[in-house]
Amino acid sequence: MLEHHANQAAGLLGLGSQSGPRMLAVVSHGDEQAELPLLWQLCLALVGFGYAVTVLDATTQESDSNPGLAELLDNANWHENSTNDTPSWTVLPAGKGVESLCARPSHKAHGLQQLGQLFPKEGVVVLYCKVDWLTPLITGTCVEPILAVSPTRTSLITSYLSLKRLLIIGKLRPTIINMIQNPSSASPALEQQTFASLSDCAKRFLGQDVKALNIVEQLNDEIQNEDVQRLALRLMENALPLKRVGTPPVVNATMPYFGQVDYFAGSH
Repeated sequence: MLEHHANQAAGLLGLGSQSGPRMLAVVSHGDEQAELPLLWQLCLALVGFGYAVTVLDATTQESDSNPGLAELLDNANWHENSTNDTPSWTVLPAGKGVESLCARPSHKAHGLQQLGQLFPKEGVVVLYCKVDWLTPLITGTCVEPILAVSPTRTSLITSYLSLKRLLIIGKLRPTIINMIQNPSSASPALEQQTFASLSDCAKRFLGQDVKALNIVEQLNDEIQNEDVQRLALRLMENALPLKRVGTPPVVNATMPYFGQVDYFAGSH
């Protein structure tokens, strides 16, 4: 069980009795410059709150040398090389596994239940994938998918296309995260103009007002970013419960050791 701490995690204490892991979602639209730093900071915040975090990285395909979600789902290639030195968070290749979950929309509930059996009861599963795979899994839920944007024209285009699909097809309420690399840079006006453009496009062409937050990229993992902590708390309030059935295995005790993640450098 999560320990009770008198800090910003106080709002999550009601989740301590959750019956299974909870899922968050981060959209991959091709802007790793914005997405990976945000994932890193978000995972740090969740681990700081006492959660075991598993990132399902659907931008990376499973393979014989790098197994992941697909092997867990079909239970065909599990290994018994458990370890007591469990990492604070884990990144699993999940391209094939997530695609298989999306292949049969009518079986979505069963697929999510499968995920609920694979990961620690008090854990958090962060689904990191393209919008085409994300929407079939979380449509109709309260999950607020995160859409990270950097101040480049390419990011504006790809994020707008993803935003359009989230709003119109998925009927989801995403949160736009404006990733600011260096607040003291010489071109803050360019950053604000780019970020404003995405919100403006959503309002002008889609008739939608979407939430937007500014997050400063932080490279020092010893200092917690309070903005990211507040974001993590809000995301957890709307996280998707993944129901558990019976006594599930713990992912790190049955899969090869994937190691502590350092800035997601090895995932791409």
